[in-house]
Amino acid sequence: MLNIKDLNVAYEKVQVLWDVSFNITEGEVVTLLGSNGAGKSTTVKTIQGLLKPKSGSIRFMDKPIEGLPAYKIVSEGIALVPEGREIFPKMSVLENLILGAYVSRAKDSQDESLEWVFKLYPKLNERKKQLAGTMSGGEQQMLAIARALMSKPKLLILDEPSLGLAPVVVLQVFDIIKKLREEGVTVLLVEQNVHHALEISDRAYVLEKGRIILEGKGSDLLSDKYVKEAYLGM
Repeated sequence: MLNIKDLNVAYEKVQVLWDVSFNITEGEVVTLLGSNGAGKSTTVKTIQGLLKPKSGSIRFMDKPIEGLPAYKIVSEGIALVPEGREIFPKMSVLENLILGAYVSRAKDSQDESLEWVFKLYPKLNERKKQLAGTMSGGEQQMLAIARALMSKPKLLILDEPSLGLAPVVVLQVFDIIKKLREEGVTVLLVEQNVHHALEISDRAYVLEKGRIILEGKGSDLLSDKYVKEAYLGM
C-alpha cells in the first residue's frame, strides 16, 4: 500500500532524514517509534506533502506521491491526525466531523460515515452540538481521529495520539486503534509510548537520529534487548 524508499529530507541546510525506507501492507497497524527529535514527525509531514524530500520515493497504491500538494494526497486516500489534534475549538463536534468529509469521494457517503464514527465513538454523538474546545483532551483526540475517518481514508496516520493524555485515556486511544484494525483500517502509528504501541502493532520500525535502526514484528521488538534497554527502561 505505502512504500517509502531511500527518503532524505532537510530543513534548509540541516538534514533530518537519511535513506529512510519502510513499507505498509493493507490492513496492517505499523508503528514508527523513536524519541523526540528522531525524525518521526518529519517523516509524517513528508508523506502528507507538507515537506518536500531532497531525494527518495514515496509510492501509495503503486502511484508516486512525493511532491504532490497535501490536499491531493488527502484525495488519494491518506488522512493525518496531527500531533496536538488541531481541531476547530469554536466549532461544534458535528461541524468538525463534517469538515472531515470535504474531499469529493467522501461527500456522497457523509451520512454513512457519520453513522460509522458515532458507532465507534458514541460520546461524540451525545455531544455533537457541543463546542469542540470545551471537551477534554481525550475527547478532543477522539474527535480528531473521527474527523480524519470522515474522509474515508485508505491509510490513517496517527501522529503521537497519546501525547499529553492521562494514562486511562491513553488506554482508550489504543483500544480504538485496535477497533480500527478490526474494521479493516490500515494505520501508521507514530508513537513514543513504546510498550502500548508494540502490543497492538503488526510490525514496527525504530527511528533514531533520522535513520531506521531496527525493524520487525511488534511482538519481536517488544522482547528485543535494545528496545527494552533504550525505550522500556528494562
